[in-house]
Amino acid sequence: MMKGKVSVVMCTYNGDKYLAQQLDSILQQTYPVHELLVFDDVSNDGTMQVLQDYAHQYPIIQVKQNPVNLGFTKNFEQAIQAGTGDVIAISDQDDVWMKDKIELMMHAWQPQHPLIYCNSYIFSGEVPSEGKETVFTMFSGTDPRKIFLANTISGHAILCQRSFIHLVVPFSEKAMYDWWMGVVAAYNGGVQHYPKVLCLQRSHGDNSTVNVLDKLSAVEQKNKKKQRLIEQCRVFATAPNIPPEHKKFVLMFADLLEQSLQIRFHRPLFSFMVRNRKLLFSFKKKKVVIFSHVKHSYRWTLNSLK
Repeated sequence: MMKGKVSVVMCTYNGDKYLAQQLDSILQQTYPVHELLVFDDVSNDGTMQVLQDYAHQYPIIQVKQNPVNLGFTKNFEQAIQAGTGDVIAISDQDDVWMKDKIELMMHAWQPQHPLIYCNSYIFSGEVPSEGKETVFTMFSGTDPRKIFLANTISGHAILCQRSFIHLVVPFSEKAMYDWWMGVVAAYNGGVQHYPKVLCLQRSHGDNSTVNVLDKLSAVEQKNKKKQRLIEQCRVFATAPNIPPEHKKFVLMFADLLEQSLQIRFHRPLFSFMVRNRKLLFSFKKKKVVIFSHVKHSYRWTLNSLK
């Protein structure tokens, strides 16, 4: 069981439409919130007015507006460093938390793990009373090779120890900050997963995390996805306390992915992925596991060249 003060940190940008619901869900938590720190990235809608109104009513809310737009990653970097509590809870501006999210996670948390995260459920429209469980195998433990290909750790679902923050900052613009935090936590005590939906993730056209790949052709999407993964894997290789064999593994994976961009079918990448399928595809739940892993390895390897 984890004990201590919890600082909730939130980053906002043009989020006035749904912001109040998320602020309410944080203020109504059954575990007392020590402080709610909000960093606005130069919104030009009514976001600041909403925040100022809430801050006037609730002394635990502190609001800062950046002098210039920092972007998603750097804004969250400053936010998680600003918390003064023993625990940092990360919040998006447009989600809704279950009222006992923090309490349940704090109660279940084994302190030797610097980071814990829960399940989340994506919804649109009306806020559901509960969320469906995930179809993925969620990562936990000390071997982040299981999330080098796909991440199951979402920032809005994370609670981490403040003493852990110095290991993950500064954030690299080449890696998703929550993915990076999960990898580093795995190598420095381990990641704990709380297997219930405690965060309702709102999906709408103005999400800051809307996938820009949707605007690209199928070929461009696939190549862009590979390029992102290559960059992230090379960042993961710099994780503090990464074992030499894991560093070799992730750099080899990145090199093979890069080589595969230039050829229709890159057999060495296919062989690598099949050989390491239990690690790379550990997030998948399939009845015919071997067939599924081989199929997905082939898809990752095969290119539709321009």
